This record gives sequence, C-alpha cells and structure tokens, in this order.
Amino acid sequence: MDEVKELIKKAEELSKKEQYKEIIDLLHDVLLDKYNSADLYARRARSHNILKETEKAFVYVNKAIDVDPDNYIGYFQRGLAWYNEEEYDKAIIDYSKTIELKKNNAFAYNNRGIAWYLKGEYDKAIADYNKAIELKRNYAIAYNNRGISWNNKEEYDRAISDYNKAIELKKNDAQVYNNRGNAWKNKGEYIKAINDYDKAIELKEDYALVFRNKGDAFYGKGDLLKALENYQKAVELDKTFDFLEYKIKIIKEKLRERKILEESKAQQKDKDKKIRIEEEIEIIINAIREAAKSEVKTVVHYTKVLVAEIYIKHLSEKRHYSNAIYMNDPMEGKVFFQYLNDKTIEEAYVNGERRTETSVYLGSFLPAEENDGKISHEDELVMWRTYGKDENGREATGCSIVLNSDFFKVRTSNKSETVASIISDTSQELLNVVYIKNQKKITNDSKGQIKNALSDLKEQLRRLIKLRNKYKLKDDFYKDIENTIFKQLSTITYLFKSADYDFEHEVRVITYMPRDSDSIKFRTVVEPYKPCKRFYIESYNDILPYIKKIYLGPKVENYQQWSLYFDYEIRQRAKELEGMSPSPYQIKPSEIEIMKSECKFQ
Repeated sequence: MDEVKELIKKAEELSKKEQYKEIIDLLHDVLLDKYNSADLYARRARSHNILKETEKAFVYVNKAIDVDPDNYIGYFQRGLAWYNEEEYDKAIIDYSKTIELKKNNAFAYNNRGIAWYLKGEYDKAIADYNKAIELKRNYAIAYNNRGISWNNKEEYDRAISDYNKAIELKKNDAQVYNNRGNAWKNKGEYIKAINDYDKAIELKEDYALVFRNKGDAFYGKGDLLKALENYQKAVELDKTFDFLEYKIKIIKEKLRERKILEESKAQQKDKDKKIRIEEEIEIIINAIREAAKSEVKTVVHYTKVLVAEIYIKHLSEKRHYSNAIYMNDPMEGKVFFQYLNDKTIEEAYVNGERRTETSVYLGSFLPAEENDGKISHEDELVMWRTYGKDENGREATGCSIVLNSDFFKVRTSNKSETVASIISDTSQELLNVVYIKNQKKITNDSKGQIKNALSDLKEQLRRLIKLRNKYKLKDDFYKDIENTIFKQLSTITYLFKSADYDFEHEVRVITYMPRDSDSIKFRTVVEPYKPCKRFYIESYNDILPYIKKIYLGPKVENYQQWSLYFDYEIRQRAKELEGMSPSPYQIKPSEIEIMKSECKFQ
C-alpha cells in the first residue's frame, strides 16, 4: 500500500534525526490498527526499544510477528528487547531467526555476537562479528565489538588491530578510543593507554567510564594522586560509579602510609625499595585472585530463616560480610602458612597482627550446581547439619538461599556500551577457595598458576624481610615492614583451606576494607565476655532481585506458613517496585521458588 510506504519513509526520516517519540506519535494505535502492517508495528517497537521502553516494545513487536511470521524486522527488534531485558539466550534465538529470514543481515550477526559475548562465549561472538564484517566491510561497530572479545580472550594485539580499523572507519568514536586504551592498559602500556583515554575524553568530556579506566592506568604505573583524581571525577560524573569509593579509600590509605614511611629515619633507597617490593607483591596477589576467580552461575548460602525474612521484607537489603576474626574454624588462615613453609614470613605476619587486627571481610557460599546440574548443593544433608541452623543452633532448622552470581558484579547505569552494564571490579568478586593437601599440593590448580604465583610471592616476601633485617627491632621501618606483610597477606590467607573440605567446593568473597572507612558497620550483640559490637560490610547490590530459590530446612516448623508468608512478602516488594518511577530493578515473584527440603533428616 502506498500509504504504508509513505509512513515507513516518514518514520525513517525521523529516525535519522533520532526523533523516536515523534515516530511513536506518528505510528499511533488507531493508525496501526487501520493498516495492520507488520513493518509499521516493527518500527513502532524499534522506537520503544531505543527509548528503553521494553514492555511496550514487546507489545508491538509481537503484533508484527503475529501479522507476518516471516517479518525479519520483528524478530530483530524482539531480539533487541530480550537483550534489554538481559535475556541473552532468548535474544540469540530471535537474532538467529532474523538471519534465517534474511541471511545477509550484518546487523543481526553483530547483535547476536554481542549476546554471545555477554554470555562469555567469546569464540562464538567473534565468529558472528567475522560474518558481520564479511557482509559489511566498513562496519566500524563490528570491528570495535570484535576487539572487545579479543581483549577478553587476552589477545591484546588482535584487539588493538580491530580498534585501529574501527577508528580508521569512524574517527570520532570515544568508545573505541576507550576500548583501545583498555587493551594498551592490559598490556602494561600505561602511557599509550592514557593517551587513548585523553582522546576519548576530548571527544566526550563527561565519559565517566573513561575516567575510571584512566584511574586504573595511573594506578598501574604507580601514580596514586592522578589515579585518585580520575576515580573521583568518574564518581562526580556518574553516581552509579560509587563502587569506586572503595578504591578511593584504598588509595587514600596508601598515601597516608607513604607519608608515614617518608617521615621514617630509614635510608631513602630502602624506602624506595620497600615501595617497589610492595607493588610487586600486590601484582602477585592480584594474579592469585584472578586465577581463583569463580565462574559459577548460581551460588547457595545456608543461613537462618530469620535472615531470609530480612532479605525479603524490605527493599535495599544487602548481604553482610563479617570481619574475618569471627571465623569459627581455628585453622582459617593457617593453611596458607603451612604451604609457604617459611617461619620467618609467618613470624613477621604474626608480629604485624599483634599491632593491629585484620580488616578483611568474608562471605562464604557454595556453588548451587556443578557438572551442568548433575550435582546440586542446594539441598544437602551435610550442609543442613553444618550451616543450616537456627538462632539457637538447632540443626536443619534454617534455610538455603540460591542466588544468581550476577549479585557479585558491579553495575552502572550506562547501557550504551557494548559491555552492557557490568563493570569489572575485584573488591567483592567471587573466588574459588584453594584447597591444599598434606601442606604441599594444591588440588584445584590444574594450570599451576596459583602454585607459580605463590613461589613468586614467597621470593618477594623474603626480599622484604631481608630489607627489614637491615634495621633494629625498635625501628619504625622494621615494624612498618611487618605491618605491611600482615596487611598484604591477610587479603589472601583466607582463600586457602585444607583439602579435607574440598568436597564443599566453597566460593568466597574476600575484601580488605580500610579501618577508617564509613563502609564498616556494626550490629549490637549481647553475649557474655564479648564486645557489644560485631563489625561487617555490605554487598554492593541489593540481594532480593538475585534470589532464585529459598529452601526451608528439613526440620523447619510450620514450613507451609513460612512458605506462604515469604511468597506474600515477595509479591508486596514487586508491587512497591512497580509503583516507583524510575524503578531501581524488577523482580518476578513467579520466578522465585520457595520449597521445603527433600532431605531425610534424623
């Protein structure tokens, strides 16, 4: 129909001007019902997608597909709607249907590549970007996206080559300069990285993510003041970057420590050497954490029923991570030193510990499922006995809470980036506990990365102790080195456990928090011979939107009443969120399972 063609032409003209609300006004419901055109429905859906009005996008895209099941634009737009909902598997299905209907659609290959990337399937993403580039040789976005996947595969030179091509095709894209800067930074080429970040800022001066990345580059090259300046600028520009407050506190603490070091009477060359060794130790510890990083999709936490009640009764409830001194196992933190097998290192650590208590905070979990779901830890008898207790210590009267592991990832509001809204941050990342057998062998280090890193760490610690030994016990520099050893090692000692517990396959959050941080909170306790305050820090994310299941323990009394109560409270929270504008997140009560344990507990 000529009228439909004319409407499509007008919509395309408005789209070039990015006037998406005007497209919605143009393609109003009365007109759409009149022509019942799949193409018009799809273009209305496209505008809603771009405006992040996902629910409305689904309404019109489904109408487009109902009218014409072979309308490839409809499937493409529904794929985009699923992407906006972070339903990447469903997005892939619709993009695949788009490709089936229109085989030379480079945009569908590119978008499907993004979905694969966000699922961590980098090779599949690269294959789709290759096809997109084959179909559209000047496709700058596809080159950029392929570069991101190469970067995540640690193929930095290939990433830089793709970013170079993207810049050649589209010279003024701030995002590509930022991404190339990331590749240079990952290669340790900090000056080149900073130059690219500066170019990105020149093109887009309010680009919070670039200031964050530039801060990382300055931190990497040891310029703490400039790192601090850039982190603060990122937070100033975008409040969702408030997770950087952690790094800001760490840097401020380091600057105070360096000022104290500078005031010591030690020789300047020894002060400089101490700083260099500290930096080497920090790099090694970060490498150990990276090698231990967990990839589990869901985790389970055994706790009291009353804790689950707290999580669902109020919005904005966080997970608490307790100070490491409250660990019950007396062997916690000691297996690490047994493996190092060096008394001088352990004694230096203990001396530092005597002067100041740890400021490390822990959260412990189990993988909910392993081996593609063949093994489940969600409802295990041994866990009900050990951890699933109530406030009176009665076994199997607690609950287990299954969480999506996205709970441990930091999110920002910026969804214009290909990286979606997930930003890498290590302070509350999920780590696999490292198990040691007979004080000598690491049982879950197949590539030997942790073993090699520990060997390097031991060497650097010995260098630090050798430097310490140039001074006397009473000297501040001597004590300062021991304090440094304690502080540095306390961030990883709780990562190691005896292989006697390797059946648990435990995963942990292990976070160091500066002592003067206002992130450290406390709750009042009344117990004989104990202080009245117990200290903890909170998770970044609210816990409720990440809950997938709640199991009530085998011996929970009135479990049906608890189940009904939990279901009611979750639905109330969903209603509260629906009434907010804007809503911080959504929860779907029907997708949170509440059930009783099937374990036979005697």
